[in-house]
Amino acid sequence: MQILQAPLESSPLTEITYLSDDATAGTSLSVENAQGFVANDYIVIGRMGNEMAELRKIASVTSNTITLSSATNFSHVDGTQVQKILFNQRKFYRSDSETGTYQLIATKDIEVDRPDGTFYEDSAGTSSSWYKATYYNEYTLTETSLDDAIACQAAESDHYTSLDEIRKQAGFEEAFGISNENISEYRDEAESEFESSISSIYTIPLSSKPKIVRQIIDLLAAGNLLIKEYGMEADIEISKSGQRMIDRAYELIGKIVKGELKLLDDDGAEIGLKSNINLASTSNEYGLEDDRGSLFNINDERFSFKDPENPTS
Repeated sequence: MQILQAPLESSPLTEITYLSDDATAGTSLSVENAQGFVANDYIVIGRMGNEMAELRKIASVTSNTITLSSATNFSHVDGTQVQKILFNQRKFYRSDSETGTYQLIATKDIEVDRPDGTFYEDSAGTSSSWYKATYYNEYTLTETSLDDAIACQAAESDHYTSLDEIRKQAGFEEAFGISNENISEYRDEAESEFESSISSIYTIPLSSKPKIVRQIIDLLAAGNLLIKEYGMEADIEISKSGQRMIDRAYELIGKIVKGELKLLDDDGAEIGLKSNINLASTSNEYGLEDDRGSLFNINDERFSFKDPENPTS
């Protein structure tokens, strides 16, 4: 099974207005300016990614009153954003290779209440499958070009964690000004730093996605996001919180490198170390109760490493 997440780009979003009065769950919306909105248009009520955001089709427009084809699930307060969206669905396609022939596997309504975009689980997909996603208007039957869609592999194929998890770690679930593209850059940076830190011990890429690794990537990415987006001058307490996340991530990485933390796969089995690696510990002081041996400098370029299990031998 492969996890697909199709983010909503800004290009399908056009006209924008705001509620001019509270709207109870139902089919009627009073807006500040309905110019540019017509029957059979699709609209997003609320900001994209908010858990109460809803996508609805317009039945009719009279003056500044929009009547919907189906009732909303939630009430929305005066001032809530209402924005026209050119499409209401995403179509998912799969291929065996990046440049191969893509076949339609699913059509899903755009999930405007998910920060990461529209979610789909491909039960028949594998880690070698490639995917494309197009936009589709169910009323006009208009679909964006499949040739223009970017080919990619599933969200879980290339990354240790999701953008949504990093956003939650940073407390940015409703920080709509921070785009997924921006968070993705911090995730890429965190994953690169983590893999570089353990590459002398484990074969990269890892054969599995251990939970502890997801935690480390979340902490590193969210910590850097907090520090770099706010800066020390903007909010020192938030920046300190970000630094604590980074410090915790480095602490966990250190334990992995030292062999104090083992990386486990989904079945609880330990991921194997590189075949030519043997972990050992040492201290630079002799005679302590927890002494594990010492590293002596014999001359400028030769070192003698005592047996850590038998330091007095």
